[in-house]
Amino acid sequence: MNIAMAGTYLSEEDGDNRWVRRAYTMLLCLLVCRPAMAAFSLDDVRALAETRSAQPFRPSPNAAAEPLFNLNYEEYVAIHFNDTKAIWREGRLPFCLEFFLPGYLHKQVVTLHEINDQGVREIAFDANLFDNATHNLMLPAAGGYAGFRIDRNAGIIDEVAAFLDASYFRMIGRGQDYGTAARGLALNTVSSEPEEFPVFQQFWIRRPGKADREVTVYALMDSPSVAGAYRFIIRTGTTTVTEVKAVLFPRREVKEFGIAPLTSMFLFDENSHPPFSDFRPAVHDADGLLMHNGQGEWIWRPLEAGKMTRVDAYQDENPHGFGLMQRDRDFEHYQDLVAGFQRRPSVWVQPAGNWGKGAVELMQLASDQEPADNIVAFWRPSAPPPAGRALDIEYQLHWTTNDPSPLDAGHVQATRIGRTNGKPPHLRFVVEFGGTAVESLPSTEKLSANVDYGAGAVPVTYDLFKNEFNQTWRLVIEIVEPGQAVNLRACLKRGDRRITEMWNFTWQP
Repeated sequence: MNIAMAGTYLSEEDGDNRWVRRAYTMLLCLLVCRPAMAAFSLDDVRALAETRSAQPFRPSPNAAAEPLFNLNYEEYVAIHFNDTKAIWREGRLPFCLEFFLPGYLHKQVVTLHEINDQGVREIAFDANLFDNATHNLMLPAAGGYAGFRIDRNAGIIDEVAAFLDASYFRMIGRGQDYGTAARGLALNTVSSEPEEFPVFQQFWIRRPGKADREVTVYALMDSPSVAGAYRFIIRTGTTTVTEVKAVLFPRREVKEFGIAPLTSMFLFDENSHPPFSDFRPAVHDADGLLMHNGQGEWIWRPLEAGKMTRVDAYQDENPHGFGLMQRDRDFEHYQDLVAGFQRRPSVWVQPAGNWGKGAVELMQLASDQEPADNIVAFWRPSAPPPAGRALDIEYQLHWTTNDPSPLDAGHVQATRIGRTNGKPPHLRFVVEFGGTAVESLPSTEKLSANVDYGAGAVPVTYDLFKNEFNQTWRLVIEIVEPGQAVNLRACLKRGDRRITEMWNFTWQP
């Protein structure tokens, strides 16, 4: 019923019936006087993105004060946001907002808005929100923010999420430290074309109610090739779950279109430790790519250190999920009291609906820089969306210390690689399968290994036995050292039934 019809119906049919008049008055008030906060939605951002896509790309006109970009790292990190001045802190709402200054390497400036009962307001820059006592640097009176973070407002500041630089964002659950990050979109990441980094230029953050346990963020993304509208519904907890809904408008066809991209860091682990260069046995934010493909198969691809760029593509149709996992939670394996790698979250992508044919792509870059991400994983559709046609995409991100793989299946706990002294030399792969499903089985159990050596590999032997020290089952595979890349796959079986995930490893000379 629209407002005009309601008024006509009231005057013609109800006469002097006061209680009916009163009911319709209340209805009219609900229709006319409902809060503006409820009116803003993804459709508003979608309209902006569609309009942008019909025009040539224009970088954000926002610019920060030049002195901020001249700061070195020590000067930049010495400027702290005063958390007592966080937006929504005084209202005792469940969440509050803090902001990042542009400067040092953070050269992007974004426009921020708050959605509240009065409507939508722009969040103006305020230099007084920052404490600058350490270096006494003069902050500009005007400018903009580089990004923002969301904190739980429960007496102490407990971070939930941070949006900073291009379309990057990181989230954590309770007790976790920031690690693997996500991006809105990855374009031409592993293709021969130059990589393109779309930018979230504007954000709208919905003011939470006092009983809310979630925060909603909208973002307008733009780049030379694609404009897009995003909605993030962030539900916090021991595992923080983020519902992502996006509408993308390509200006032109992109050779490689990466959906739900994740970026992480892997330098070395206990099997690939560089000699004498670091006291720590392992340094990584994630140690493997886990996939649950459309056929229901669980696949584990361990990450590795290397001297060259490596790309793996896992063809699939309608995947159930994929993610960069931090499976190793043992402090003894890291020995880092500051970085806390054992607290870094795994990030699991769970698609909503059918994503069709495509591939999960994994790119690993050679790196010796701990602050730099060198691991990228994303879904690449087999056919990139054509220019001028909108693409709707929806998925969940789980930031967790729990493993999403099923409890009744064994999983890979470690992968070790060695070389024998034979002639010709052999490569030896030692794979430890753990988890209740296999550790509970006695050494007398007749398990078998299903090993697929792939093209180019010359098998020598394999052996499978119970590791009585930690109750895992150890699979040892030997092949003649090849002069080309080979792809190995293996799982354990009990009779005809597979009882572990599939170990998948690409060895490159």
